[in-house]
Amino acid sequence: MKVVFFGCGDYARPSLRALVEAGFTPELVVTKPDAPRGRGRKIYPAEIRLEAEALGLPFEQPEDLHAPEFLDRLRAIGPAVGVVISYGVILKQELIDLPEHGLINAHASILPKYRGAAPIEHAIREGCAETGVTIMRIVPELDAGDVLLVEKTPIGPSETAGQLRERLAVLSGEALVKALQQIDSGSATFVPQDHAAATRAPKIEKPDGVIDWNRPAIEIHWLVRAMTPKPGAQTRLGAKRFIVMEGEVEEDLYGMGVPGVILSAGEEGIRVCTGKDLYRITRIKPDNGRNMTAGEFVRGHPLPPDARFT
Repeated sequence: MKVVFFGCGDYARPSLRALVEAGFTPELVVTKPDAPRGRGRKIYPAEIRLEAEALGLPFEQPEDLHAPEFLDRLRAIGPAVGVVISYGVILKQELIDLPEHGLINAHASILPKYRGAAPIEHAIREGCAETGVTIMRIVPELDAGDVLLVEKTPIGPSETAGQLRERLAVLSGEALVKALQQIDSGSATFVPQDHAAATRAPKIEKPDGVIDWNRPAIEIHWLVRAMTPKPGAQTRLGAKRFIVMEGEVEEDLYGMGVPGVILSAGEEGIRVCTGKDLYRITRIKPDNGRNMTAGEFVRGHPLPPDARFT
């Protein structure tokens, strides 16, 4: 069965490796052009290009996936199916219809929940205990295609978006292999989504990470985990901005504190009042500074008795 792989970023790398290891070696790997990154805006090779080179696979980096000459290139291959993961481009019907069995995608949620660019962050921020990977058929509407299979996994109570992302990248590869096995054997069955139950997971922006200390400590805990490693859960202490990297919820037996007020600070953490219970910060970093323990922070940032995060 001829497969063409469309992918971008490090999230797609485990899936490409999984396909090769399972015998579904792509006839062609397609990724975005090399692009500038970092403050120096140096041009770096695309991650999937590097993976394709390491695996000895042919690859292309078209500026426009829908350009007639590139579509002709795909028609010449005659793929049975196209696999798309983390490409970040709305695909047009002409490309969707080109492979015999269409295009399938691995989406990092249990659809129809969390359609969109940031399903991992939204699932953690909303306190979900479980998420997963959905293999669906691609249609023009975002993440709305019929579902072939779902692989579920629990979300750890302290798991960050970065940690969960790494696990789901591997799970995506495993799920895609199962999907291709079903398509190849003729046993694949696609089931329509319940569109009325769909929820959205739009791209996370920096302002989404601002901590509101009036919220319950558990919601702040979800936010910190969802925003780690980026864009970061942000708060201010005076004129300075800090990123809360890690913490825990503690029961507040008295409930007398003003949200944001620091009750205590030491090696064990920085205890902050919230709308309900306490949030004990265990790791924090100054904006553009280094990630440090609460103890390191307190030694370098003497706190007045009335210190309050805002």
